[in-house]
Amino acid sequence: MMFRKLLASFFALCALTLFLQKAEAATTEDKLPEIFYTTPREYKIADIAVTGMENYENDVLIGLSNLSVGQVIKVPGDEITEALKRYWKHGLFSDVKILATKIQGSQIWLEIQLKPRPQISAINYHGIKKADKDDLEKSIGLTVGNQISPNIADKAKVLIKRHYDEKGFKNAEVDIIQKEDPADKTKVIVEVNIDRKDKIK
Repeated sequence: MMFRKLLASFFALCALTLFLQKAEAATTEDKLPEIFYTTPREYKIADIAVTGMENYENDVLIGLSNLSVGQVIKVPGDEITEALKRYWKHGLFSDVKILATKIQGSQIWLEIQLKPRPQISAINYHGIKKADKDDLEKSIGLTVGNQISPNIADKAKVLIKRHYDEKGFKNAEVDIIQKEDPADKTKVIVEVNIDRKDKIK
């Protein structure tokens, strides 16, 4: 039982801290040192690169991590874990990874890989009248050009159901579907399907 707990803790620590990307080196001296997760080691950050967010300034994205060149961190350690948490907290990214691309002596090179949440290119409403559509567009938080996340979609469903509940359609069904925009794979088309059902007096 104790071994299983230690094993579970080990994998949790690995997932939340640092994924070490090892590369083949030309000589033995150039090989990356082995990382022992039970014995953290201090490294000085030599450089930080950011990939996956072409439309944002790298300095701004690095600033979100609270990591900086010249900073001494432990690997594994809280600094990387907290950096990952900060990125997830902002809600702008669908995937976040921090890799060590190089380790030389006591220096470490980091790469922050970010995948942005998709932007909405179009919103199509089905099953309702134009007047209802105009009312919903003002209140449910789905806007062309904005990013969409599971939380935003779920919140929109709740608000739509509440909207119709107040009008007496207490059994209304709402389904929100995201489809990849064939014209731009970084964006999605949102289909909002609404079935008001019968009005309940």
